[in-house]
Amino acid sequence: MANCAQCHTAEAAIEDLDVQPPTPWCLGCATALVRAGDPVVNYRALDGQGEYGRILAGGSTAVLPFR
Repeated sequence: MANCAQCHTAEAAIEDLDVQPPTPWCLGCATALVRAGDPVVNYRALDGQGEYGRILAGGSTAVLPFR
């Protein structure tokens, strides 16, 4: 499996599909983007567990329904 494009050390958990070629992100670096308010929302999970999806749903307005 690929390493994270940002930190280059951790194993990738997602791929950012908004860029070509898709950029791999580890869970730590992707979580930092969620906390910074710039989450990866068009992604493919690589870890098979959907952990990033849970983090994204809990910490980003990008996936919350508009009311």
